[in-house]
Amino acid sequence: MSWISPELIEILLTILKAVVILLVVVTCGAFMSFGERRLLGLFQNRYGPNRVGWGGSLQLVADMIKMFFKEDWIPKFSDRVIFTLAPMIAFTSLLLAFAIVPVSPGWVVADLNIGILFFLMMAGLAVYAVLFAGWSSNNKYSLLGAMRASAQTLSYEVFLGLSLMGVVAQAGSFNMTDIVNSQAHVWNV
Repeated sequence: MSWISPELIEILLTILKAVVILLVVVTCGAFMSFGERRLLGLFQNRYGPNRVGWGGSLQLVADMIKMFFKEDWIPKFSDRVIFTLAPMIAFTSLLLAFAIVPVSPGWVVADLNIGILFFLMMAGLAVYAVLFAGWSSNNKYSLLGAMRASAQTLSYEVFLGLSLMGVVAQAGSFNMTDIVNSQAHVWNV
């Protein structure tokens, strides 16, 4: 009766977990954007974010429709491949960083033994996306801005890594599941 192999079931469960976490992350981003727009609309006394639909709830739909009909504009003398690849690298590195976060005891997409290092690596990969975007536009000011943003990002990543090493030392593992389990009774604060 088992016409599906255990390996195939494991692969399908991993894909399902990845899709669920992807949907949760994207939905959280949409609601955070909604909250930010609503708060800024309240501060600036604007009509859109607070009054479109019931309590501003249609603002997300209006933004989504506007985004789908926007034109993809690529500068004339830019490197088209790298210019379009840079946002994809940034978005992929952001989503892959969430793959190691254990949602519940059985829900983690990638239970890596080097989970914290993987998170730091994905955060470092986003720096290359910013550099690619600045360099591929073939504009010296864009490149200078990208280099400045990359330097700022790399400068805080050192301290982020050092602060995470305290948690790793207290948990005794780089694995995110082990770190969460070590905080079962008392947080590593």
